[in-house]
Amino acid sequence: MTVQRQYILPNCTLLVEGLAGADGSDPAAPLTVVLHAECQFPGIVMPLKGGREFLDGLVQAVSDYAQSILSGVPNLLASREAGSIVTLEPNGPNRHSVTVRPTTDEDKGEPQTAVLTTVQFFDLMEAIDQLLADTQTLPELSLPLQPIPRRNVKPPESVAQRAAPVVVGASTLVVAAAALFFIPIPDLKPTRAPQGNNSQRQEQVELDGESVPGTTAQSGEPLESAAIADPTDPIAAAAALSQLEVAAPAITDEDTLAALQSDLVDRVESELDSDATFDDRLIYRVAVSETGEVLGYKYENEPALTQVEATPLPSLMYLPVDGDRPLDEPVAQFRLTFEPDGSVTAERVDDDAP
Repeated sequence: MTVQRQYILPNCTLLVEGLAGADGSDPAAPLTVVLHAECQFPGIVMPLKGGREFLDGLVQAVSDYAQSILSGVPNLLASREAGSIVTLEPNGPNRHSVTVRPTTDEDKGEPQTAVLTTVQFFDLMEAIDQLLADTQTLPELSLPLQPIPRRNVKPPESVAQRAAPVVVGASTLVVAAAALFFIPIPDLKPTRAPQGNNSQRQEQVELDGESVPGTTAQSGEPLESAAIADPTDPIAAAAALSQLEVAAPAITDEDTLAALQSDLVDRVESELDSDATFDDRLIYRVAVSETGEVLGYKYENEPALTQVEATPLPSLMYLPVDGDRPLDEPVAQFRLTFEPDGSVTAERVDDDAP
């Protein structure tokens, strides 16, 4: 029995068609054999399509391309491009080219190509995330993530610039050591550490049926910070929000949500130019902390991507001093809309909303 799974986003639809497992008559049985996979995008007539090899290549290529953009290492894909039938590369500002070459030497067809906007690429990433999280479709499909080799990362400063602080620091250390030599060693008494502190909050998530403090549900590894260096970078800001969606717990208290919703509108309106008008409606998904700080935002339509600098969102992004601190605080998500007349509205976004 043929089974179809669809992952529908506003700017991308991913369809996977195949055969169920042992009980082929049960439509709820996990899909284990891929017969056909297809990606459709608004405004693009010909969809990208293929079989299992196409689907595996698409998942890996999208992941590698996103990591390449976020890390700033353009050669991240070089080791995989030769063996993959799907490749992704930049094609001008806010444009991304996808190429799918024929799967066999006997297939003489032309390569499939499509130029995606950044919004379409974001939705393609989210559709693939939903596919990987769906236990009823290809349960064995996984995406092994590896850190970028240090040798591929170019230092932002020359050797001389990086060595100068070391030389200065070494001389300062010698002077400080000579001065401290004459200071007597203080008599310290051991103290007992407090056993409990209710003011310190520790979030827990479920991992294989057990509660593990400070870890993600997918990997069991410590949560990484979602902070970004440049809040005006559209891909980095959206990636920060996507990481919050996966890792950070959600705020559920109704009074807190109502207060955060009102505070978000007030803060945005106070920072927005009083004479601001837009040609089109701008729609963003925004994640805020319990204290009302904007931790990430994502574009939900094309005008929102191209006119982000006309909004106060980049200036409202919270950039902590310690960029490596764990992400351990609940967040709330809102859909923020800038109307053409300059008015601002916000509505809650459910946890399971696309």
